[in-house]
Amino acid sequence: MRRSRPLFIRMRILQVVPYFSWESGGPVRVVYDLAHELAKRDNEVVVYTTDVGPLHRLNEREKIQLDSRIKIHYFRCVNNWIAQKWRLQLSGQMVSAFRSSTKDFDIIHTHEARGFHNVCVWHYARKYGVPYVFQAHGALPTALEQQAKTFVLAKYLSDTLVNRRVVRDAAKAIALTQSEALLYEQLGVERNNVTVVPNGIDLSQFEELPARGEFRARYNIAGDEKLILFLGRIHKTKGIGLLLTAFSGLCQEVDNVKLVIVGPDYGYLARVKEDIKHLGIADRTVLPGPLYGNAKLEAYVDADAYVLPSSYDMFPLSPIEACACGTPTIVTNRSGVADAIERVGCVIDYDAGQLQSAMHAILTNAELREKMKRKGPAMVKERYDIVKIVDNVEKLYRACI
Repeated sequence: MRRSRPLFIRMRILQVVPYFSWESGGPVRVVYDLAHELAKRDNEVVVYTTDVGPLHRLNEREKIQLDSRIKIHYFRCVNNWIAQKWRLQLSGQMVSAFRSSTKDFDIIHTHEARGFHNVCVWHYARKYGVPYVFQAHGALPTALEQQAKTFVLAKYLSDTLVNRRVVRDAAKAIALTQSEALLYEQLGVERNNVTVVPNGIDLSQFEELPARGEFRARYNIAGDEKLILFLGRIHKTKGIGLLLTAFSGLCQEVDNVKLVIVGPDYGYLARVKEDIKHLGIADRTVLPGPLYGNAKLEAYVDADAYVLPSSYDMFPLSPIEACACGTPTIVTNRSGVADAIERVGCVIDYDAGQLQSAMHAILTNAELREKMKRKGPAMVKERYDIVKIVDNVEKLYRACI
């Protein structure tokens, strides 16, 4: 039996995420900002993850550094290829850590919809009577049109054998949106056990933005050229093919326009390069690869418009970051942040013609651009300040304890 602890003292919190490198996408940024804000409040925060990387096992230089108040454990995965191909981050070291230390925590917060790490949390949290919070980060759907049938089958088997039990046994499930909350309920989670908490961002990183022109100078983009920016994983679901088609049409209407596609390759870069060549827009397209930290902010600041035309995206952070930088933003109505962006930017159907028209309107209407630049940062501060978000997460933790 675990000894009870008064709720007014600091909590001992374990964050569990199957991967932890900047190339791995939005959930990593969420865990990073959440851990830092919780630690600022004098909570004891520990992160369990594996050394899985997008292309190879992470080396020491590629591992994310947290401040000294937060302990992070990168456990060795059995096989990096298996981890990436089947999203199965197996780690004997992680099992040993759960076996020996689960009872030392007051609350566990596990991230991502499926995975070996969730099974570990589920088993040892129940064994030692420690409540856990489950957060799927938009990955609950079993089948998406872009995914291979074998991968969909693997997810179905995972859900049938264990994942539904993992989700249902959680003290609380965190949904990013109301639509994701409905997905939890379809899995059998009681409605009062689902709490909607959107992702937040650390606004301090946007207080002093880079000077305009740094990114353009680095990639030889002239100051009078219009710049369309995509920043995210190079993956089919991100709608880059749609963007290239729309941009090709835009080039017939607007002179001096460049498209910059920033992000790590998730198996779709070769197709992107083929499409660029086929459409004849190679001289108007820049592919810098992934950018992080200040380099990423430089790209946002220098862009005349940011575009994320996803075919499915439960809660992408990049449109929120773009708005925080004052960059006019376009997303599709298939994005989980469409309702927020609609207030300050442009929301379109998943349609190349609409995307072309939206980009044209922003690039040719200075008054519209200035309006979006003013409204974006205020909206982000109101809805997505990490301080406000963690207020809600901390209350949820204490309710579970």
